[in-house]
Amino acid sequence: MASSYPIPSDQGVALLQEAPLRELIAARVVSGVVARGGRGGFVLEIQFGDRTALLASARGSTRTFASLATIAVLLQRLGHPRFEVDATHYIRGRVRAAQPLRSASMKSGKVSEAPRVPVKKSSVGRKQPNDH
Repeated sequence: MASSYPIPSDQGVALLQEAPLRELIAARVVSGVVARGGRGGFVLEIQFGDRTALLASARGSTRTFASLATIAVLLQRLGHPRFEVDATHYIRGRVRAAQPLRSASMKSGKVSEAPRVPVKKSSVGRKQPNDH
């Protein structure tokens, strides 16, 4: 594979959101997925046809994963549980900056953790209570 991490998105590298990736997987056009190591984490490189794209975050930048386990869970959920790992350029570190003030506040009990919001499961193809 010619590309290596990090790949700046301003060099014309395609970014792919999760929903289009799900559609490509369902259409069985994805030929490979590689978790490429970089500073503090991994990016997902998706190969389909003669193209390559990086998985994008919801905000439109390259999505970085701190854990290979998170990548495995995501790809299993999307229906493509097989991927390769290229840790050639992996450097252990944080994906996001530390927040020591927030951490200290939470430890002292002054700030509560954000409540976890349950994820709604897709209802595509399922009958809803009001369907006839």
